Order: sequence, then C-alpha cells, then structure tokens
Amino acid sequence: MNYFESASPETEQMQIGQKESQFNTTSRVNFVSSDSKLEEDHLSTGLISDGGVQRDVLHQNPNELSYACLLIPRFSDHYLTGDITFNLPVWMKEICVSFGWRLESVIVRPGYLQWAISVPTTVNPAHIMRITRQHTSQKILNEFPRYKQQNLSGDFWAPGYSMLSGIELQSPEEISTFIQLTRKHQGIY
Repeated sequence: MNYFESASPETEQMQIGQKESQFNTTSRVNFVSSDSKLEEDHLSTGLISDGGVQRDVLHQNPNELSYACLLIPRFSDHYLTGDITFNLPVWMKEICVSFGWRLESVIVRPGYLQWAISVPTTVNPAHIMRITRQHTSQKILNEFPRYKQQNLSGDFWAPGYSMLSGIELQSPEEISTFIQLTRKHQGIY
C-alpha cells in the first residue's frame, strides 16, 4: 500500500495537494530509517492506552500533530541505565519546552528511548528528530563520559529512527524489529 492510499473504508484518503500536511488519527506512518522509508498500518481504535492513562485522540487539536518516536544507542552495549534514566526525561522536557512542543510521555529502557510528542503542524518531523538527537547526544556524552570513550561520532544515537503518527507508543515486537533492522544496517548482526 502506498503512502496516500486508504487503509480501510473508515480511513480517509490524504489529499496530495493540501498546503498543510495532516495525518488521519487512525493511521500510522513509520519513518524507519534515515532514508525515511514509509510503512503505513491501520489502527482500529480511537482510544490509546499509555501506561493505564486513556487518551482520546479523536479530539486532538487540529493545529497539532502527534508522533511516537524511538531512538536506540549507537553501540549495542551502551545501555540507558543508572542516572541517565533520571536525566533523559528531564532533558526531553527541557527540549520540548524550549521549542514549543508538548511532551506527552517518555520511556527510558536499557535499549531505547521512546517518547510521544505533540507539535504544531508547521514542524517538520525530521526537524524534531534532528533537534532531539543533537541536544540529548551532547548532554549524554558530556554528563556520562563512559559513553564518549567508544563513540567517536559525537552522536550517541544509532543511525535512523522510528516515528509513528499519533501518541500510541510502539509495541515490544515493533521495537525489537526496529532494533534488529538498525543493527543489521550497522553491520553489528
């Protein structure tokens, strides 16, 4: 299915010529790699559960778009554990406040950072990821020199990212698939 095709009768078709890009809240677009390869899946529910909190995405502000984002460390043995698990949510909040974005949720696990964010419709998704990568990488490598010893790139995060429209966070299976594809692309597996 291509990017602009309808996933089901309930899903509205996107208009190619629209001035402002708007995503239907019942579809997901996955930006899997730095090449921004697109994959569209259909979601069947209007309510999303995030850690027991129900959010009604059908009443989303029409001037905002929401995304669920995922980054993994560049090196498979660089785990997000210890003090960094307290610092990353604080840094993510600082970034969002600084750029006028709203952080909906953030999850720090040993193998990944995942968050949901709402931004004005004028904000390019790639810009969100570039800013987040730059600022968090700088803070991580400065505050935690153990990561800097092995990583010479200045970017803590692995190449590519995953970004879905909406605030539903990715399932463990989707995260595992993304990690495997990224590590394979890096030549690690």
